[in-house]
Amino acid sequence: MAIRMIVTDMDGTLLDAKNRISEANRAAIKEATEKGISLAIATGRMHRSALPYMETLGVAAPIISCNGALVKTAAGEEIFSSCIAPAAVREVLDCMRERGWYVQLYTGDRLLFVDRDRRACAYEAASGIEGEIVGWDGLYAQISRVHKMLTITSCEEETDARAAELALMFKHGVNVVRSKEKYIDIMAAGVSKAASIERLAAKCGVEMKDVLALGDSDNDSEMLAAAGVGVAMSTGTAAAKQAADFLAANEAADGVARAVHAYALAGIKEA
Repeated sequence: MAIRMIVTDMDGTLLDAKNRISEANRAAIKEATEKGISLAIATGRMHRSALPYMETLGVAAPIISCNGALVKTAAGEEIFSSCIAPAAVREVLDCMRERGWYVQLYTGDRLLFVDRDRRACAYEAASGIEGEIVGWDGLYAQISRVHKMLTITSCEEETDARAAELALMFKHGVNVVRSKEKYIDIMAAGVSKAASIERLAAKCGVEMKDVLALGDSDNDSEMLAAAGVGVAMSTGTAAAKQAADFLAANEAADGVARAVHAYALAGIKEA
């Protein structure tokens, strides 16, 4: 088996706790791409939130954003996208509003929320993106092209309970997945990082058995299982580690480098 494409998650995988790329990760990716291995980023972030990190890597690679709902080239050309059906967006908004739950919409490269409360401010700071205050009426007015919705909870236990409730309520219309301890991503049914990686790999003439996928969270589980080699960070969630073929030590935030060297640059062996 020869790895022809590397797909890496960002938060908790490529990035450290302070949203930085370690020099080890940067060097390993540079070496891999110089040897002809393709690269793609797969993230729950928006395209414009992920783009600066791609630029610091010095690689013009595709970005799978919004947890698989939107795929663009580094130059911003749309490769493909999948939006939530407007009726489903409205139903989810109704649910969020009735229960007093926080929600934000991603439409293209716009981030929309009801008001700039502490959760919105924290998200803006973490993502490096400034959102738009539109109120509930403004959210309802933007349901025609929504790539992702995100709700933020107060703790991990609440996240698990809310994700289960949403998945049961909307099991036929949307895909619900936990992306962080307090984050729940909502996309169109069938949309995931795994599905978009399969489409992107096919477009590039790469078979999934030749893909190395790197991740750390629940929303990475499907892509870790679907790739020829799935590597979860040792600091990742139980679901991600269970779906992976191998684990890479990531306590120093250099798990990507370890995995790239072990499975892409030096063949299959333990990291």
